[in-house]
Amino acid sequence: MLIKLPKYALILSTALIAACTSVGERTLVSVGYYTVSGDTFSEVDRQIKIHGPEVTGVGKALASTDLRMLPKIKYALANGGCTVSNARINVKARVTLPRHSNVNKLKSELAQAWNSLEEYARVHEAVHLAIADRYAVNMEEAIKALDTQNDCVEMRAEVQKTFSRMFEQHHAEQLQFDADEKTRIRGLVKQRSAALPR
Repeated sequence: MLIKLPKYALILSTALIAACTSVGERTLVSVGYYTVSGDTFSEVDRQIKIHGPEVTGVGKALASTDLRMLPKIKYALANGGCTVSNARINVKARVTLPRHSNVNKLKSELAQAWNSLEEYARVHEAVHLAIADRYAVNMEEAIKALDTQNDCVEMRAEVQKTFSRMFEQHHAEQLQFDADEKTRIRGLVKQRSAALPR
């Protein structure tokens, strides 16, 4: 059973998230880059809109994480019924991040902005990975805790039901994280705009 999740995207940027996150041993991450150029804010923005990863329902994004959950469930006959003897949910992730072709030649203000943007993209995608990793652990625990069923056909059905329910919860949390970040960043932009001299 392979479950493919939609790509989760970083659409807006500016400002750094305060803390970084790590992922566990069950998560295999590969990182790819796309290259942008330009020595003005508008040129860099245009390059991201051209070369950024394509995300369904969003379009071009600054960065994205493509996640797959790979359940490995083992069953055993016990006491006249069927039980889960082991459950492992591996996460396979492909993260796509931006890279500037010539960051060393950017003017100071744009170079600082680019470095912040690049770091924010990394941290944002790391949070998506951490959410997936946490749900994988919770899924394993919930599946292992399922009651013994009459036979393994019933047991597999219970496993699928539990996995599907938690998968939907995971998807909702990933989308909520993106929505919360979008709101937070809009608030920061509004604050900074209000502080500028008129």
